[in-house]
Amino acid sequence: MSSRATAGPVSTGVIVGGVAAAATTGALIAMGHRMGSAAIPFAAISATLFRRTAASGAVGLVFTGIVLHITAMFVWSVVFAWLVERLRWSSIVAGAFIGAAHFALSWLVAWGTGEGLASILPLGDRIVFALILTASLIVGMRFAFFPSRNA
Repeated sequence: MSSRATAGPVSTGVIVGGVAAAATTGALIAMGHRMGSAAIPFAAISATLFRRTAASGAVGLVFTGIVLHITAMFVWSVVFAWLVERLRWSSIVAGAFIGAAHFALSWLVAWGTGEGLASILPLGDRIVFALILTASLIVGMRFAFFPSRNA
């Protein structure tokens, strides 16, 4: 029995989510480092929930931001896998849709609350982030259906 026959959107989403979480976390670390501290993007993510200012020195905000970011990437990945497996979208179209949806949602959160990732990242970085998310979802889908060497 192949992995494709037993894999559902959730199990595929977990594999894709691992790739997407790693790629986007690395991107946020690089973007934050360029801004002065690798922790700033993660603090900004959790500052939205706690109605606080994003301070890179606030360890609780940074840790919570990392957890929220990774959780969000896994949720986006499950939605991506559902679009590809259940609705039969191509992985490129589904990846672009998720990248655009994340871009729009982060903008709406920043617009509504004044906090969040879109409030601290310049437009160019947000576009690059959406492209990295899109590419990592597509690549992750390839890993999800790669034949296992141990099977």
